[in-house]
Amino acid sequence: MYEVILEREECMMCGNCVELDDYLFTFDDDDRATLIGSEREDDVDELEVDDIEVYKEAAAICSAECIEVLDDEGNPV
Repeated sequence: MYEVILEREECMMCGNCVELDDYLFTFDDDDRATLIGSEREDDVDELEVDDIEVYKEAAAICSAECIEVLDDEGNPV
């Protein structure tokens, strides 16, 4: 199991993640990206997933570098 974290305060609203996959990412009412199906705490979205390929790609193309994918030990992948 992996954890995907999106720091919404750092989001520049570039839309790269939403363009990549609008079933996994969307814009919230405040026009910042959000992880669909995630839990939010203090403007940080967190989501546990098994398949990380799209999330890794989203993290790589994020202009604000606000998406992070961690392994089950909390290490970046």
